[in-house]
Amino acid sequence: MTVSVVMATYNGAEYIGEQLDTIREQTRPADELIVCDDGSTDNTVDIVREYISTHDLEEKWHVYRNPVNLGFADNFNHAASMATGDLMFFSDQDDRWDPEKIGIMEKIMQEHEDCKVLCSDYLPWAPDDPDFEAPKSIMDRMPDNGILEKIRLGNRSLYIGAIGCCMCVRNTFFKQAERFWFDGWAQDDRMWRLAQCADGLYVLHSNLIRHRIHANNTSTFGNYHSRAKRTELFKKMLFACEQSEKAANEFSASAGDMKILSSHTQMMKRRCEMLEKRKPLYALKLIKFLKYYQNYRSYLIDLYCLKDS
Repeated sequence: MTVSVVMATYNGAEYIGEQLDTIREQTRPADELIVCDDGSTDNTVDIVREYISTHDLEEKWHVYRNPVNLGFADNFNHAASMATGDLMFFSDQDDRWDPEKIGIMEKIMQEHEDCKVLCSDYLPWAPDDPDFEAPKSIMDRMPDNGILEKIRLGNRSLYIGAIGCCMCVRNTFFKQAERFWFDGWAQDDRMWRLAQCADGLYVLHSNLIRHRIHANNTSTFGNYHSRAKRTELFKKMLFACEQSEKAANEFSASAGDMKILSSHTQMMKRRCEMLEKRKPLYALKLIKFLKYYQNYRSYLIDLYCLKDS
């Protein structure tokens, strides 16, 4: 199998050299690295180009600069569309990879032909903030015990349980899933959802990345406790639910899986309407959908946001 690493960059000069080191030092080297820069105003692109030249990687590593800013999600999709490897690894610009990451995940993909997307656990890492503590809910789902788990579609499984930099995607599946893409749909959420629709999502519970948490990176632990932010998020989630239903139908999902997906779509429509129109009575209609909420606390946050102007 051939392996591509895909990295979307934006103003990543401070840490990108460390990330490039950990990719170059993999015990199973990548056959290709594609770096797609989204109009950095610092010297990110110069650093990458100099790194490639210094280590004689011109034949395998390539850097491109977008003529216009695409935004994080679409930049990643643009970069991924250029990957030629059988397997595609998403990479952030500021993490550190375990030297065995590619080799371990490639072996699992070879052994499990039904696996469309493979995720690993990660270690949240904030070397500049000694007081940082990752949410317990995040850490509880990453036991780092070496167990390989197949994620099957369930009432709450659609909520993303891994981040993009932990994902290895079969390129044929990525191309199959491209037609369900919409602008702004993050590649990790899309892969997590659609791989379940195709019954091909696995998680390896091993920490294969130190995922750097700092003030300037894309937030891993988002806060959507205002009505405006929550409404915007829910509109995207509704579109993702609708696209997931279409994908599952094309992937010949079971009747049970289709019912779960349909219920998620109905739930998200009602949540959007409740917040956008500020109709508290809609909360009563949502009670029957509680088992599809990420957790019961999310329902209470919806109610809290109703009072937000």
